[in-house]
Amino acid sequence: MTNSNEQSLNPYPFKLFGSPSGTNLFLAEEVAKQLNTILEGVSYKDFSDGSFIAHHTESIRDCDVYLILQPRFGNKEILSYDLDECESMVYALKQGEPNRITVIVPCLPYARQDKSSNYREPILVQKVPMRLQMAGADKLVVLKLHNPSSYNAHPLTIPIVNIETSNLLINQIKSKGFNLEEFKIVAPDLGAAPFCRKLAQALGIPSNIVIINKFRDPKSANQSEVMEVIGDANNFHCIIPDDLADTCGTAVKTFKALKDRGAKDIYFTAIHGVLTGKAVENLNSADFKEVWFSDTCDFTEKEKLIKNLQIMPTANLIAKVIDNLHNGKSITDLSKNGDN
Repeated sequence: MTNSNEQSLNPYPFKLFGSPSGTNLFLAEEVAKQLNTILEGVSYKDFSDGSFIAHHTESIRDCDVYLILQPRFGNKEILSYDLDECESMVYALKQGEPNRITVIVPCLPYARQDKSSNYREPILVQKVPMRLQMAGADKLVVLKLHNPSSYNAHPLTIPIVNIETSNLLINQIKSKGFNLEEFKIVAPDLGAAPFCRKLAQALGIPSNIVIINKFRDPKSANQSEVMEVIGDANNFHCIIPDDLADTCGTAVKTFKALKDRGAKDIYFTAIHGVLTGKAVENLNSADFKEVWFSDTCDFTEKEKLIKNLQIMPTANLIAKVIDNLHNGKSITDLSKNGDN
């Protein structure tokens, strides 16, 4: 990948930033390596009253600025702090008069709050994009948005680029050398069925997918009950792809339902390993053959505790997205290539 500062088609210089407080910089640093560049300097100060100030240390006037944020999930105070930190940094960058500010949040907070389950419930999927827009961001990039159509729920001028991550999973599966005629793709809910059908077609799996029809109590968060299994899992190995793994309760119930119907080895995978609550305990209680998560979320402290875990790196994909955005090239074409 070319260094955007040296061989860019874009006349505006390229600047890359990570978390201003220095927390959770792993992914940003890996992306910088892929782009043959460095993370720009940031000044950050905490004050005794709980407030803080963050800003860039060098001029960014007339530059194209990219800010990578990995919010920390599992604690509402920490998550709110990370979002405040990002918003404040965008505000500081905007005052530096750059050409454009693009914020990259691989796992978007509030993405699952894309519809009202009860009367008077707000649709909060737009909360983070609207805050970033008000701070001065010009574009938001996310990976594998829970519901791609949800960001049109309210009027919003900031463009949201949803990066498809199918190739991460396709490459992971192909690298295993499986005999895919012995496998079934399992949709963890009805909404995931179209994606799972496309995944099966891309892999050349000839058989029909299996679908889990589950019921989720709208009055209770993070609770679900598997109701029925649609399709034949008997004597097949199964891969359960999900966009986000939170408490992993549904994954465990799906595992049990498939095993009760004669499934062989079962693999569980998710792009976003949020892993809150008893997620590690739940995953380890099921005898998954392997568990595959990407590194969009930082779960370093839990990584060594999960049995049979393998990580699917995203830095190369994010670097290609940045390079294409900066040079005015297609993002859709990236999703069609098999080397992400």
